[in-house]
Amino acid sequence: MKIYIPIILNIIFGMAYCFCISLVNTYRPITHMDISIGVLLWLSIIVMFLTLLIGMLIAQSTKRKYLTVIPLIIPILLWSSYIKLFPYRSFIYMGISILIYLIYISILWHYNHKARM
Repeated sequence: MKIYIPIILNIIFGMAYCFCISLVNTYRPITHMDISIGVLLWLSIIVMFLTLLIGMLIAQSTKRKYLTVIPLIIPILLWSSYIKLFPYRSFIYMGISILIYLIYISILWHYNHKARM
């Protein structure tokens, strides 16, 4: 598989993650928004980008599909540490992270399978 396809997909899914986070914040705004929460949201976007990058490297380097689930631990740990700050919102953010990652990995599996045939 060409390397530019996963990188372009990584950027697209990073933007989709950013869009989903902003949609959640638009429909249910945070009442006491300050700089630290804004930095946390940008940090989560960077963590998601790195998670997609690690998943891409694992998907290209191994044939075992179950190993590509390991990078999902990173965004889950990030948002589980903020459950007390955002009791329900952190579960929504975790769900968005898992959904984006699984769609990304399934597309990579499709392209890997297509490239091997």
